[in-house]
Amino acid sequence: MNAPSPLTLAQRVVRKEDYIPCAEAFVDTRLHNRDGKLNYCIIGPGVAENNKQHVHIREPHGFNVGGVSLPTGKYNSLHSHLTAEVFLVMRGDWRFFWGHDGTDGEVILHPGDVISIPTGCFRAFESVGSDDNFMISWLGEDDPGCVTWENAVIEGAAEFGFYLTHDSRLIDTRNGDALPSDDKLMKSLTEAELLQFNRVSPGEMVARVYNVAKHDGYTGLFADESKPGGRKIFHPIIGETFAELRTVKSHILNPHSFSLAAVCAEEGNGFHPHIINQKQVLTIETGRWFVSVEHDGETLHQELTAEDTMSIPANAIRSYKNISNNLGTLHIATSGDVAANLTWV
Repeated sequence: MNAPSPLTLAQRVVRKEDYIPCAEAFVDTRLHNRDGKLNYCIIGPGVAENNKQHVHIREPHGFNVGGVSLPTGKYNSLHSHLTAEVFLVMRGDWRFFWGHDGTDGEVILHPGDVISIPTGCFRAFESVGSDDNFMISWLGEDDPGCVTWENAVIEGAAEFGFYLTHDSRLIDTRNGDALPSDDKLMKSLTEAELLQFNRVSPGEMVARVYNVAKHDGYTGLFADESKPGGRKIFHPIIGETFAELRTVKSHILNPHSFSLAAVCAEEGNGFHPHIINQKQVLTIETGRWFVSVEHDGETLHQELTAEDTMSIPANAIRSYKNISNNLGTLHIATSGDVAANLTWV
C-alpha cells in the first residue's frame, strides 16, 4: 500500500465551522439522557467506536485532538481510559464526576477551565449550562486504546441493539449488523475488576484543573519578549513544554505523551518566527490570531479564531500574533514527554 501524501499546510487547518460530528460515536448514545451527544475527531481517530466517525487529520501526532458537545441535562456515561484525557471547556458549564460508581467526587467547570483526568479512573461529565456548549479534548498516544464502560452501559445498550466487541468495534443490530459470537463481545466487569480502578479524591482532582484567568502565568521566558510584538504571558499547564527558561514547572507534571501550554497576548503581540523540533497543535480559545508557517518550501498565512485548530509540522518556521482588540488566548499541544527545543529564526 502506498504511503499517504503529505498534508499541505492548508489541509492542517480545521475550522470550527468545518468540524464534522458523529451522533452515535459510542455504545452509550441510545441510553436515557445520553442522546444528543456529538463527538468530533479533529486529529487522530481517538477512541470513537463507530466506523462512521469522520476523522479530519489522520496523520499521527503522538496524541489525539477531539471535541464533544452535549445538550443541557444530558451526560456522557462513566468510563475509563488507558491514556491521558484532557478537556478544555470552550462553551457552557460542565459537571465532572468520577469513581466506578460515580460517587468519589464532582467538580463544576466553566469556560477556560482545563482538566486532566488520571488514567485508570472512571469519569463522566454532564452539560449543566446552556445548550451552546462545547469542549476540546486531547487523548494521549497515537493509539489511545479502548474505552472501558460502566456495567450499566454494556448491559443497557444491548436493549437498544448496541454491542461492543473486545477490540472496541460498535455493533448495531438494529441497523443490520450481525451479532458476533458471545466470546467476542465485551462483558460487564466483575466486582474484583471494578476495585482495581483508581480512586481519586476531590482535592486531587481539583488540583488537576487550570484556568489562565485564575493564574498569573509567566513573562520573560522567551527571548523575543524584548522585541516589539513579542510580549506575552505563558502558562505551562501540562508536562515539559518549549519555554527557553527551564526554571518554571507546569501545573501538572505527570507524563501525558504531550505537553500543553497556553499563551495570552494583547493586540499586536505573540511569538516571533521560530522553529520547534516537535509537532504542535494550536487551538484558539479567544481572540483572532494571525499565524504564519513555512515548511518544505510552502508558506501559509492564516487567520484563526475561537475553536479553530491547526497542526504544525516539526521543524516548521511559525509565528503567531493576536490581531483582535482584546486579550487573546491560544493553547499549544506539543508532542512528546521531553521538552521540545525552540530555535529563533
